[in-house]
Amino acid sequence: MTDEQPSSPRKLSKIVPYRLARSNAEMVKLISLLCEINGFKLNIWRVMSAVGSYQPISPMEIGRHTTIDKAMVSRAIRELVDRGLADRRSDERDARWAQVELTPEGTAVYDKMVAEIDALEKHLFGDLPAGKVEEFMDMLGLVERRVRRMRERVELNRKTDLAQLLGKDEA
Repeated sequence: MTDEQPSSPRKLSKIVPYRLARSNAEMVKLISLLCEINGFKLNIWRVMSAVGSYQPISPMEIGRHTTIDKAMVSRAIRELVDRGLADRRSDERDARWAQVELTPEGTAVYDKMVAEIDALEKHLFGDLPAGKVEEFMDMLGLVERRVRRMRERVELNRKTDLAQLLGKDEA
């Protein structure tokens, strides 16, 4: 691996989005291997974990929790239903609004995966004091909320708010 140049004005390793992306990429690879060992792909797990955490849940809510696009959520639900891991039923009042729940078999798979992910996290954080892990999780939550608010603000009023966030005058 190439080392950063000491003369670089801002080291890539000190840029938060870069570090978060690298950490996330490594964690995604690890969880993907866990999913593969358990017989499914990461996106199927992501949808299943949203269902297991919030059931009953609509496909639209799954998309919001997982940041997976609507078509991929729909395919994942179909695969979970076809494999007998989830049930999808239309709302009695509005057929466009569906609710998804895990079957008993799906719940067993979900519980097994959660236990394995918990074991990975314990291995990852095991030698850190519990307070440090809590602080880390709190900080992640704070960063996520702030970034979401900033993104929403820029989406609403692109140039003005982005210039303001960057500390520049709007020309």
